[in-house]
Amino acid sequence: MSNQQSGGDEASGVQEDDWKHIKDPIERRKVQSRNAQRKFRQKERERKEEDTRNLEDTKRAGSAYESPKTEDLKRVEGTGPPWGSLSIRHVVETGRAKERGSRRTSRESSATSESRRANAA
Repeated sequence: MSNQQSGGDEASGVQEDDWKHIKDPIERRKVQSRNAQRKFRQKERERKEEDTRNLEDTKRAGSAYESPKTEDLKRVEGTGPPWGSLSIRHVVETGRAKERGSRRTSRESSATSESRRANAA
């Protein structure tokens, strides 16, 4: 391993990555393994960075929109078609009720799965 662990300049990096000129199969495999490990670590770093970005995006997106409160919606009579229309108040109230129920069941299921993991350990 004489010329392959030389300095940190670009030329030595290219030379180190180039295993095609190496005749000794053991040395060639070492260089190939080093290259594969370097590539794996780089991909892992990129994956972690992407996961971190996605987590931050998800956190920010959770507070980006808040549905209106039903008391903020004005009741306007006499608008819309004569046979009646869908009440936006009803839609918002129903959506909020489902959202609360969804959050509750999500918390319950995560608590259940955590207790199962604790009991298994």
